[in-house]
Amino acid sequence: MATIMKQLCILILISIMCKDIYGDEDYQLTIHQEPTSTAKEWSVTLENPTPCVIWNVKLDCKGFQSGTHIDPKIILKQGDLCIVNGGQRINPHDSLHFLYILEQQFPFKLVDQSIACP
Repeated sequence: MATIMKQLCILILISIMCKDIYGDEDYQLTIHQEPTSTAKEWSVTLENPTPCVIWNVKLDCKGFQSGTHIDPKIILKQGDLCIVNGGQRINPHDSLHFLYILEQQFPFKLVDQSIACP
């Protein structure tokens, strides 16, 4: 039992140290949006600006409905969440791009992601 407690304490300590080193806000997927030249059309770039691999990315998509088809491999709406890249990895400095049609810019927000740093 003591060995298990020691291992658990070590894991918690490492987790806290990694969070301090790689702060949550510095190692997140970024979301850039801008209007296109077409009325009501928005261009979205989801970028991994980090030196880490990001996967299992979920965005808050409550109320989102595009007037055009979006490749479900890029964004798959499931209830109030959007699954990015099918939950698969987004490599360091890679980006994904999609367009949507809506009267106003939709406020996509990062809800969850997994991250692994070298």
